[in-house]
Amino acid sequence: MTKHLMIAAMLLLNFSCIGYMIYKLTKQPTVLVSAMDYCKLSISGILAFISDAVGLGSFAINIALAELLGTFHDEELPAMNNGAQVIPGLLESLFFMQIIDVEMTTLVTLVIGACVGGVLGGSLITHLSKQAIRLAMMFCFTLIIGLLISEKLDLLPASGVLTALHSWKLLFGFLGMVLCGMLTSVGIGLFVLVQTLLFVLNVSPLIAFPIMTTAGAMQQPLTTFVFLQQDKIPLKKTLILSLSGCLGVLFVVLIFKHITITWLHTLLLFIVAFNLYKISSAYFRTRSSIDLYASC
Repeated sequence: MTKHLMIAAMLLLNFSCIGYMIYKLTKQPTVLVSAMDYCKLSISGILAFISDAVGLGSFAINIALAELLGTFHDEELPAMNNGAQVIPGLLESLFFMQIIDVEMTTLVTLVIGACVGGVLGGSLITHLSKQAIRLAMMFCFTLIIGLLISEKLDLLPASGVLTALHSWKLLFGFLGMVLCGMLTSVGIGLFVLVQTLLFVLNVSPLIAFPIMTTAGAMQQPLTTFVFLQQDKIPLKKTLILSLSGCLGVLFVVLIFKHITITWLHTLLLFIVAFNLYKISSAYFRTRSSIDLYASC
């Protein structure tokens, strides 16, 4: 019964967000998207959400491709990443909730934590300057690199055995998910953070999939609502990216049982490092220009 209520709430929230996105799109000035940009966005969406559906997250891929292909500006990245996640993220959650059983108290508690963090973070990020957003992303990318390297060096557990959390571990998990939700609102992927939190708590890697996808499917629409209120999302390009991402999710659904993702964490490490380099370069280049202007 609780599972059905969770799915109903998730569907209601996501469809409300999608409807609001379409409504806001009709209110935005017409944006011309060239055939080349359609192609760039479609390929980006497919690649990003293949990565997302296998547990690596889409945010790092989206940012790297946006930097390489010039599809989004730096200040648009947090809103784009959260908005693009809404439709394919819903598909992922429905898929993993059907094939993997998870204890509902654990699932609901952790999802609520992510939602609280997403609303708090989304409210904060809309008031930050472009440089402040870049600085926040630099900090979070550095954190993720540290987590991935720690896993490679076996400083963090790579797997666990628990299928449910109780007592202090459940409270710790809730507070950790609040922090994860807040970091997601600045454009940092939820999955690596959630996986690390759950592994530290000795949760089974298999159980991590329905938890992190459902947390994303509930948190990211809430964060997106905040961005929509502030007119921060380039909706036409974001929806092209999102809809093409559904193809990536469907591809993974067909081959999921045959996927091994150990080597993909190394790829993710290089992608996040590239993102850190690009965002840091833009941050320090702008700061140098400001300092030069101030000295004149």
